[in-house]
Formats: sequence, structure tokens, C-alpha cells
Amino acid sequence: MNKSGKRVIPIYAMIFALGFSLFASAQSRKQERDQRENHKEVTKRVPTREVTTHTTVNRRTETRPTVARQPERRPTVTRQTETRVTVNRTTNRNSVVKYPSNRPVYRPKGMAVNRRPYHRPPIVYRGRKFYTYHKYYAHPLTTFSYGPRWHPIGFFVSSLIGAAIVIDVASMHYHYSDGVFYAPYNNGYRVVPPPPGAYVPSIPEGFQQLSVGGQPYYYFGGAFYIFNGNEYEVVQAPAGGVVYNLPQGSSQVQADNYSYVMYNGTYYQPIQINGQDAYEVVEIEQ
Repeated sequence: MNKSGKRVIPIYAMIFALGFSLFASAQSRKQERDQRENHKEVTKRVPTREVTTHTTVNRRTETRPTVARQPERRPTVTRQTETRVTVNRTTNRNSVVKYPSNRPVYRPKGMAVNRRPYHRPPIVYRGRKFYTYHKYYAHPLTTFSYGPRWHPIGFFVSSLIGAAIVIDVASMHYHYSDGVFYAPYNNGYRVVPPPPGAYVPSIPEGFQQLSVGGQPYYYFGGAFYIFNGNEYEVVQAPAGGVVYNLPQGSSQVQADNYSYVMYNGTYYQPIQINGQDAYEVVEIEQ
């Protein structure tokens, strides 16, 4: 190759290199232009979000005057303490029973201090005072029958059944059967009042149980008993005791404007409890 040919080859190489560089630059600009176009298309499809700008308001703090509140004054109410009277219900005979002092109190002479006093004034008739706890309530006297084997005081029989037992009280001989006491009389036997202090092994069915001053009593056929040991002891009728049946042989006794009932020397005042006729043992002070 001659020298002129050797000079031509570098020129063509330079021209080729320059053309390739221009072509690459044009391709690069085209890609950038395409990217910008694509970005614009995407931007058009995506909605623009409005950004809300909150304006900060500088609010002045309100200064409120401080009010000094005084504590509410409530009137002081003085409450009086209720005084209750304690009632001692013990059966100890040596103890003193306390009762309300604002009620009138009536005590017969010789009345034990542990007994409940009367709050009703006594009825005075012919120099005697009749004391009761309940209000007088007049109702007809209807005697009660305790059965064919029971007899009132004074009833006479010629003979006794074999079940009668002999009881000795204060050197006296008595016969007891079915709640009735007999004593020998005119070749037979006569019904007598139950002697206080007599002990019997049993009381017939149909007796009434009551309590007076905390002491339990048993009542049958006009007689009162207390359970002592393993037997029943005959005692005096307890003042204030309430019974609902009086036996045959009871009689009415007039005292001024009041009509009492008497049996075996014991006075009973007609009363009424919960709508039922009853009788209260009267305490009599001479």
C-alpha cells in the first residue's frame, strides 16, 4: 500500500467514530424524551391531591377570676338518744325487774319486787282492791266439761275406781283420779279442792300450759300445777294467769259494775284476747 492509502484509513476511522458518537447521542436524547413523555402521561392519569394547609391561630388564654368558695354551712341537728328500758325477764326471785317510769304503777301490799307491776288502777269494791293486767271485757259465762270422769267440787261418789292413788298432804289422806281430788265422806267420797303442795304423777290430756312471770304453769279443771322434779305440784292460782276454760261449778260474782267469775275461792275477770273470750286470775288486796 502506498503512503496516500495509509493516510485515508485514519480519516475514515475518525469519520466512523464521529458518526457513531452522534448516533449514540441522538439515541440517548430520544430515550430521555420518551421518558419525559411517559412521565407526563402518568402524571395526567394520577389525580393531584390538594394539600390542606391549617392556619395556626394563636388563641389567647382566658384568665378567669378565682372565686373563693366558702364551705356550705349546714345547721347542726341535735338528735336525742332514745332511752330504752331494759326489762329483766329472769326468773330469779331476788332480782328486781325494771319497767318504764312514764306509766303509772300499782303494787298491792306484799307484792314481790320481781313481779310485773300493774298499770291499770284497781277496782275498789267493799274495801277490797281488784288488780288485773288486762282490760275488763264482759262476755257470757260458759262452763267447760272436762269429761265424764271429771267432777266439780262437792260432787259425791259412793266408790272410786281402782286407778285412784292415795296422796298424803299435811296429815290428810286424799285420793286422786283423772285430775280430781277426793276425800272420804259419809261412807263414800266427796270432791274437794286440790290441796296446794300435793304431788301427782300426771295430768289428764287437755290441760293448758301458760306462763306467768317466766314461770310455766299447767292448768286443768280449775287447778294449777308446776312441774317439780318428776311430778306435778299443786299450787295456788297465779295472779295474772290467763285461762280460756272454767269448769262446772263456777259462779258469777258482782262487784259494783263488774261481774267476776269465782271458782274454788279464786276470782277471774272476763277479758278478751285476739277476739277470743278468756279469764284472768284477779289479785285481791283487802
